[in-house]
Order: sequence, then structure tokens, then C-alpha cells
Amino acid sequence: MNRILLCGYFLFCCISFTKAQEIKKILIKAYTSQDSSDYYFKIAKKNIKSTADEAEYYFCKNARCGDYSQPDSAIYYGEKAIGMFQKTEGKDALLTLYNNMSKVYRKNGQYDKAISYSLDGLKLAEANKKDNWIAFFNTNLSLTYHDFESYKKGVYYGKKALNIWLANKKTSPQYISNTLNAIAINYDDWKKPDSALYYHKKVFKYIKGKDTLNISDTYNNIGNTLLKQKKYKEAQKWIATSLKICDVNFVNGNETKDFNYYYERATCYTNLATIAYQLDDFTKAEKLFKTAYEYAKKSNSAEKLRDYYFQKAEFEKKRNNLEKTVEEQENYIKLRDSVFDVEREQRFSELEAKYQNEKKEKLLLKSKTKILEKENEIRKKNIQFIILTGIILGILIVSYLVYYRQKLKNKQQQQEFELKSAITKIETQNKLQEQRLQISRDLHDNIGSQLTFIISSVDNIKYAFDLQNAKLDTKLSTISTFAKSTIIELRDTIWAMNKSEISFEDLQTRIHNFIDKAKEAKEEIQFRFEIDPDLKNITFTSLEGMNIYRTIQEGINNSIKYAEASQILIKIVPDAHAIKILVEDNGKGFNIENIELGNGIANMKKRIADVGGTFEIHAAMDAGTSIAITLPNRKG
Repeated sequence: MNRILLCGYFLFCCISFTKAQEIKKILIKAYTSQDSSDYYFKIAKKNIKSTADEAEYYFCKNARCGDYSQPDSAIYYGEKAIGMFQKTEGKDALLTLYNNMSKVYRKNGQYDKAISYSLDGLKLAEANKKDNWIAFFNTNLSLTYHDFESYKKGVYYGKKALNIWLANKKTSPQYISNTLNAIAINYDDWKKPDSALYYHKKVFKYIKGKDTLNISDTYNNIGNTLLKQKKYKEAQKWIATSLKICDVNFVNGNETKDFNYYYERATCYTNLATIAYQLDDFTKAEKLFKTAYEYAKKSNSAEKLRDYYFQKAEFEKKRNNLEKTVEEQENYIKLRDSVFDVEREQRFSELEAKYQNEKKEKLLLKSKTKILEKENEIRKKNIQFIILTGIILGILIVSYLVYYRQKLKNKQQQQEFELKSAITKIETQNKLQEQRLQISRDLHDNIGSQLTFIISSVDNIKYAFDLQNAKLDTKLSTISTFAKSTIIELRDTIWAMNKSEISFEDLQTRIHNFIDKAKEAKEEIQFRFEIDPDLKNITFTSLEGMNIYRTIQEGINNSIKYAEASQILIKIVPDAHAIKILVEDNGKGFNIENIELGNGIANMKKRIADVGGTFEIHAAMDAGTSIAITLPNRKG
């Protein structure tokens, strides 16, 4: 895959930058040449004429050294190339370099750096929305976490990559195959063989026929999983097939002796050697282990050497060769420790330096003069420590006092602000109350007295003159009645305005007054008013209270005018988390579907909606009429 990515990048460069085609052609030859690579690199170096040419040169050297197991050189050239391409717009080159560096560090067992480069590449790919590169870096992370024995993360990143590949119908089957293998080997070493075999064998859905010559690693991996399940004969067949594919590819010129060449053979021979000793064929195992070691060493892969030492130790243990067992175990532990604790060598150096210093100090302590000097030094340090501690404590105490004082000041300011807000609110409420009282006095003194004058004038006209015109008499009576009704409405409004809030108990008194007057007009109707005692202290704003009162009043008026009822019930009760108000009569009712409701009902609905409630009317022929008002509950 490395070779494909690199050649693709150079093809892009050759199309985009015609002036630099010559050196790029030489670099492609240097990268792809089996035996003349150094020769072409020397020619390329002589032809460098610009910083861009130099960057391309380092780029290609990094890729070549990475593929042919020269990790130190690959890292050196890679870091130089990255530094140059970061200063330009060479995002494709940077992505390839991050990919190469991640693989080099993974081969070298420096997994922290491998992950770091993969993540750098992933961020760049995501920022530029390059889905293929996002999938490549997720696959790299899956493989790196596998080698670091963090299999859960390995599966996670592998599946992320697989989802990206499968979402793109044009994805190369080889890319899907590589990612499926990454997921499968994580499951394999996670001791989940069924899942491992599922993902390994899924490869054959995408790779078929002659293309199976490109997936020797899949055959070997399936064999490796079967080996762990102790299905040695079946495992041997798969691994032997993998090795045969490797040999065929090399003979046909499809493969060069690069990292992959040695890596794949190291894997196959280590697995075959393991099968041989598990089947007690120690002689065969010895030969296979010897071959495996040569390939593992040439691959320069920490992972392959680690696998080799582990299986070799198990082999020596099985044939009771204690000395060799210990030797191979030490090799395994040493390599594993270097891989899984990159800081261990540094810690060892620190311990060694400390040991040497202590040794020198012991020699110096033999001299009495040195002992006294040492004691004086210790005393000075103690004094310095005491002084420093005192200073620190002083600073902490002062800091705390400053903090505490500021906290008190903030608290005082907050209290002052709250007090000012409360005073402002009270003043505003007082002003509003004064305005309400002034308006209510004006209404009572001006409009009230004028309405009273109208009523008096109309009554005087009726009694002072002998009116023979019945229509005129009726008209004057209507004006008088309307004026009286208006005075009642005015008094209700003034009553509401004079209150900052209205309770159900206030409404009860007002409604009783209204009912008493209604009884005078309709003596044949029996009124009943019921209110739950727990609701009496629940309060509303004056506007809300007036809306509720007017709605109940309109409901009672409608029953009196139109229902021909003998009983009217007004009931206020709690209903779950709400308050229910019912106005019911036993009158003649009506068919609600056949009658168009008037403005009165619309006004009632509007009033209740304004206070956040719901209004419903229910009626049926000869079954009376019921009005149901539901209000949200509130504390008294």
C-alpha cells in the first residue's frame, strides 16, 4: 500500500508541476529500483535546484528507507521533509509522510510516536475532508494499538476505517482487505477467535481469484487463529498456503526484498515452527525457528522479534532445555520492556548515575573535613527550607485574608444590590397602586355619577310625563336598565382595580352578590355555589381574577337567559395538578354541532386563554349545559 500511495503522489506532482518533472522521474526510479536505488538518489541529489526539489528528495528517501528496514534513516529524512512541507501547501505530501512515519515507528516498537503521527495525519485529513486518508490513519491506529496489546482500541479504530471504506462504492478491495485483517488480528490476540475468523474470512468476499495472491497475510492470520485453538493440522495448511503465495509473488517479480518480504516470512516461519513443536517434531521446529529468526532480524520489526523470542522460549521449555528457555525469555522480556516502557532505559541511566554519586559520597565521607562541610551544607539547606516555608506560609495567609476580605465585600455589595432592587420594586408597586386608586376614584366620581344622572333623568321623564307611546316607554326602560347594568360592571371593575391580587374567597363573595341579584330577577331558579376550602386562599392578579369572574358571570347569565333551567350549580374544586371551575344547569340544552356559538362564548374562551387555562362547553338536547374551566394550580 505504501508503494501505491507514493507512486500516486508522484504522478499527481508530475501532472501539477511540469518544471520539476525531470527530478521527479529520477526519484521514482530511485524509489522503485531494486538494485540501483543509491545510484539514482545520487543523481537526484545533484539535480536539486530548489527547496521544493530538496523536499521531494527527502520525501522519497524517507519512503525508501521505511520500506527497506532502515528506521533511523527513515525517521531522519521524514522529519526533514515534514519540516519543509509544513511551510508550503503540500498537504498530500504531509499526509503520506505522516503515514510513513507512523509505520516506521510502529515497526520500531515506538508506539507512542506511531500513534502521535497517525493522529497528526488524521487531523489533517479530517480538516481537508479526505475520506480515504481518514480511513488509512484509522487502520494505522488499529494496527498500532494491536502491537501495543490494546486490542479494544484496535477494534474500535479498525471498524471506524471499515465503515468509511464501505460507504464509498469505489473503494479498492485491497484497502477493505487490509482493514478487515487489522480488525481480525485484534480480535485474535484479544482471545476472541470466532470474531477473528469472521473478519478474516470476510476478506474473501472482496478478494477473489488471482487477486488472492495479494492476501498472503490473511491465510497466515487464519492459520495463526486456528493454531491458538490448537487445530494444528488445519492451521498448518493455511500458513503453508500463505508461504507458497509469498514465494510465487517473489518468483514472478511481484515482490521485492523490502520490509514486507521479511515481515511476512518471519510471521509464517514462526507460526510453522510453533506448530511443529506442538506436534512434538522438535527437529523440524529447530530448523523453522532458525529460518524465522533470520527473517525477523532482517525485518527489523520489534513485533516479529518479540513473537519469535516468546515462541522460542515456549519451545525450549517444552523440550526441557532450561538454559535456552531462560535465555530466550530474557530476550523476550528485554525486547518487550523496551517496547512497552520507552522511558525505562532513561530510568536505568538515572539509577546508575545516582548509584555512582552515592559511591563517591561514601568515599568523601571518610574525610572528617568533608563530613563537617556536608553537615554545614545540610544546616544551610535546612535554614533555607525553614525561611522558604515561612515565606510561603506568609504569602498564603495574606492571600487568604485578601480573598476573605474581597468575599465579604462582594457579599455586602450583593446584599446592597438586592435591597435596592427590593426598594425599587416596592416603590413601583406603590406607584401602580396609587395610579389604580386614582383611576378607580375617577371612574367612580365621574363616570359613576354620570350614569346615575342618566338613570335619574330617564326615571324622571317616565314619571313626570304621561307617556302614551309604548315604544318610547320601552326604550326609556331599556336605557335605564342598561345604565344600571353598566354601573354594576363599573363597580366590579373598580373592585378589581383596588386590589393588587384577588383570591378565590374574594371571587366567592363577588359571585354570591351577583347570584343574589340574579335571584331577585329569577326567583324560580335555585342557585348552588360550592368551593373547596383548600382553594379559598389561592390568589390571582387583579386582571386574572377579573377575567375568571367575568367568565363565570357570563356562564350564569347564559343559563338564566337561554337554558330555561330550574337549577344552576357553580363548583370550584381541585383536579390533580389543576383547578376545575364548573357552571352547570339542568335546562333544555342544545345540539352543539348544529348551533353557531356567538361572541359571548368566544370572549369567554379568550379570557380563560389569557390566564393560561382551557375552556370547554358541553351540551345536549334536554340534558342541560355545562361549562368547564381548567386553570393551572398555584400556591395560595
